[in-house]
Amino acid sequence: MDAEGQWMTDFFRDADKLDLPLLMSWFAQDIDLRIANMPPVIGWSAVEKSFADFWANLSGMSHRAEELVVKGDNGAQMSIVTYTRKDGKTVSMPVASHIRRNASGKFDRLWIYIDINPLFAE
Repeated sequence: MDAEGQWMTDFFRDADKLDLPLLMSWFAQDIDLRIANMPPVIGWSAVEKSFADFWANLSGMSHRAEELVVKGDNGAQMSIVTYTRKDGKTVSMPVASHIRRNASGKFDRLWIYIDINPLFAE
């Protein structure tokens, strides 16, 4: 990994820890979170609640990067993400994430392209 994309690698490493305060330290107050076709979640507090609610269903998460594209403060990573549900079932699926950093280095955009349905299928 070249130095230009290290911030993306570091973010996904931290996200996989399921440590909400650590994850939230990456985000600007005006963070714009979009997941699949759900309505946008705007603002730090709303995004914190969204992740807390989602992670309440998980006991683990792991990103395996397939492709990473970084240009300045914009990055996209295509991954295979393995989720471990609270019942112990693991589900792996393709996920694409687009991230943008603001001038202070905090993320003001995290758009996640995923079909979340297999995670909750029995």
